[in-house]
Amino acid sequence: MRVLAVILIGLQLGFASAAGAGPLEEATAAERRDDCQTAVRLYQELATQGVARAFSRLGYFSSIGYCAKRDWREAANWYSKAADAGDQEAVASLSHIGRNWRFMNRGQPLPSEVYAEIEKAAKRGSAVAQYSLGVMNYPIGDAGFDATRPTPGVTGNLAEAITWFQRAADQGDSDSLVTLATAYAEGIGVAQDYVEAHKLLNVAAPRVKYADIRNDIIKRRDELATRMTTAQIAEAQKLAREWKPIR
Repeated sequence: MRVLAVILIGLQLGFASAAGAGPLEEATAAERRDDCQTAVRLYQELATQGVARAFSRLGYFSSIGYCAKRDWREAANWYSKAADAGDQEAVASLSHIGRNWRFMNRGQPLPSEVYAEIEKAAKRGSAVAQYSLGVMNYPIGDAGFDATRPTPGVTGNLAEAITWFQRAADQGDSDSLVTLATAYAEGIGVAQDYVEAHKLLNVAAPRVKYADIRNDIIKRRDELATRMTTAQIAEAQKLAREWKPIR
């Protein structure tokens, strides 16, 4: 009897779980068959129940214009809700909106509400959001951006950018490490320091996923080394070996 009771309880829990997952499965199925109206309606219903997956999918739909006109403000709003619910992929997607806005809407200032949502994620410690805030404030290394001759309507806050790049680099974010290396190598927003730049490139290289990007970082480091003394290179290598991420 005890075994039978356990089986019955397990079946009841299974049925309850399946019932609870039903609307989400239906929404996913509608999306897969490209029934956008049904997918959006079901995800919106799930969003009212606080389902993080629904927030994230609605953010994606808004970002690509699925079943509606593309609206990055709306996308940022949904991604932020998903991020608040603990969805780290949504944090990355939210952060990319800020970067994409900077590069795809030159001449148009980033909406303050979008910046605020990304800043919220950055202050919670997200390195990808911190890097994005750096790019949004001042994209160091972008040949198309020059704060001394700014695009009309586009401003740059170099000091703020350096702050966010540094915070992300301290966590080991490779993009931020490389960006800061550029800043130190050229003296952009910081005092020119070849040793620090070489160190940062040394730290960044093994942290990247793709070989072609890693090889490019190594090439940049070696080119920088041609401007340095043997003692400076040795010091940079020592500092790189001693470097540890801040968590």
